[in-house]
Amino acid sequence: MEKRSLDPTELMIRDYQLSFRQIPDPRIWKPVLWASLLSLGAIFLVLLAGGAYLYKFADSFSHHLDGWMSWADGWIQTISVMIGTLFLGILSYFFLSSVYAAFLGLFLDRALDAVREVHYPGSNWENPPGMIESTIASFRFILWSLVVYLLASPLLLVAYFIPPLGLVLQILLGGYLLGREFGQLVELRMPKNQRLIKPGRLAHGVIASLLWMFPLINLFAPMLLATALVHHRLGRQAKNPSEV
Repeated sequence: MEKRSLDPTELMIRDYQLSFRQIPDPRIWKPVLWASLLSLGAIFLVLLAGGAYLYKFADSFSHHLDGWMSWADGWIQTISVMIGTLFLGILSYFFLSSVYAAFLGLFLDRALDAVREVHYPGSNWENPPGMIESTIASFRFILWSLVVYLLASPLLLVAYFIPPLGLVLQILLGGYLLGREFGQLVELRMPKNQRLIKPGRLAHGVIASLLWMFPLINLFAPMLLATALVHHRLGRQAKNPSEV
């Protein structure tokens, strides 16, 4: 009996299943550990610096209050700092996955090599880019993510009052950014004549964005996406070199 070929959704699920099975490999979980520590540290520093700046700004503003408004200077300062820090916290929550993905990109090459060595040892594979190129790519991704989330933040805040629109929008935005970033990183390891002009898979990214909603699993979501995209590219290429 002829074996039925899998449809794109089934293939995507298979990509993630293979990625889940390889999590015990140290080359997979060690980058996750480093990226988690660096991301939490970076977010903490941003909140600390942002809160300090807001406090100084509110303090400077309160000194300009005089007359009948002078009684309110303490309240205005406190409320403005609280609201500003809350806004920074919400933005950091939306932005955390992008910061984490950028840090993970710095340590990702050994994980991608691990997938290729275990599953596709005969495939064409380029050496990883240098540290400078990887760092530039990560910072570029952080800046692009910041622009996207800043532009979308008013819509996100309003959408969260219309369940489940806010959650859907956040998942789609995260899926787009994560799929785009890790798609580009995987393409850098492909031979130049086989690279896609528009790398990344929104569907794969959306799955990772959904996994990001679950504690502990979310730490592995970007890594699972990256390794799943390796399966997507090399697995399809092994079956049919003309497939994209």
